[in-house]
Amino acid sequence: MEPSLSPTRSLRGHADFVPKAVFSKNGNNLKIISTSLDKTVRIWDMDTGEQESSFEGHDSRIYGLAVSMDGRRIVSGAEDGKIIIWDADTKEIIRCLSHHTDWVICIQFSPDEKRLASASTDGTLKIWDADTGELVFDIDDHQDRVWTVAFSPNGTKIASGSFDHTVRIWSAATGKQQIQPLIHDSEVYSIVWSPDSRRLISGCGDGQIYFWSAPTGAQLGFPLRAHSEIIMLLAISPDGELIASASTDHTAKLWSTSTRKPFGRILQHAGEVNTVAFSPDGQLVATGSDENMAIFLWDISQESTIMAHAVSPSFISPASNITSYIDQKVPILFQPPLHQHRTNY
Repeated sequence: MEPSLSPTRSLRGHADFVPKAVFSKNGNNLKIISTSLDKTVRIWDMDTGEQESSFEGHDSRIYGLAVSMDGRRIVSGAEDGKIIIWDADTKEIIRCLSHHTDWVICIQFSPDEKRLASASTDGTLKIWDADTGELVFDIDDHQDRVWTVAFSPNGTKIASGSFDHTVRIWSAATGKQQIQPLIHDSEVYSIVWSPDSRRLISGCGDGQIYFWSAPTGAQLGFPLRAHSEIIMLLAISPDGELIASASTDHTAKLWSTSTRKPFGRILQHAGEVNTVAFSPDGQLVATGSDENMAIFLWDISQESTIMAHAVSPSFISPASNITSYIDQKVPILFQPPLHQHRTNY
């Protein structure tokens, strides 16, 4: 059995499992904000591990979550297609957005926080004015559920991933598709961008992680066979040197973006892992699981000491560095079976 890291703390209080949890920094105060199928959004104090606030206003189970950089606006998306923008200080509802007709799975602010993007199982990607709630773009080019959406860090592009086995890249200014769809072997559950906006990383239902050139759509080497079941979510560290993957195989794992090899120890859970996030300084990882409906905190600072030789910034360097790595042949860790999407989520 592979060695596993132990969590430093668990946050308990939700009455159902946690699809999303993110770190939020308001001044010097680091918080965790989470959504749950118990129809609540909650804020947790990082110092005490105690629940600080609970937001109740949704009539159905909550999946999507986005938080502004200053922590003052929280956006949640629910199973009935409703999106709520909250004032984090007063817990009041600022605005409700209700154009989706099915589950809102993923929400993200643009880097300048002027727009919101939402992905839904109704097959659409929608772009909103974050201040007025006006619908700016309504994109329905995908042929199946849209499960993930992400603005590029430079704010010029939007990537969406779907159960139609594609990632598509759109102009944030016009809503037009930029290049041909990026084809996968399975459903696309999660996307992250490299900090320089030149690379995309996607996680899929067959447990594989793909690496792409965003300008050209070229696949960068072979997919990484990371998990034996669905990859529910990917996260990238603030410096772009690590990615974290959360899976229904009861694990979250860390990977070097330069070598694509495992980094540190496995984050083992007793249940499916639905979400994963890095803290702003990259020293902590948060995971959400259906294990006791808890959020777990993991200190990975010592992992970086143990495995420092595995990390370099070449992933976000020019493509020649990536080519030299591809020529060395990406190691195959294991061959996962193809799993179908579970029906209760």
